[in-house]
Amino acid sequence: MSSNAHFVVNKSLRLLANDLMMLWMIHLWFQSVKITRLALWVQLIDAVVLLPFYFFLKLSLEGDSEISSPLLSQLHRLIINPTLMILIFPAIYFQRTI
Repeated sequence: MSSNAHFVVNKSLRLLANDLMMLWMIHLWFQSVKITRLALWVQLIDAVVLLPFYFFLKLSLEGDSEISSPLLSQLHRLIINPTLMILIFPAIYFQRTI
């Protein structure tokens, strides 16, 4: 397996694990299939649109090193870490309190 493929597989598995744990937390917290479905859609967009964009930028500009430039580091945090899901918590809570 090439180093680029190894990088893509590792990051994709990490994204999947993070997303599944966050979906589980959202489902437990809100007890709503509708909200869990919304979170799943957000994560699918993350995996289908943002993750390939990140891989393209990362591998074409920096290669498969674990250290990134400041811009790609922030993009990595947004995509690989469950930041998008963390943003859903206050949004849904705010919507429910209105």
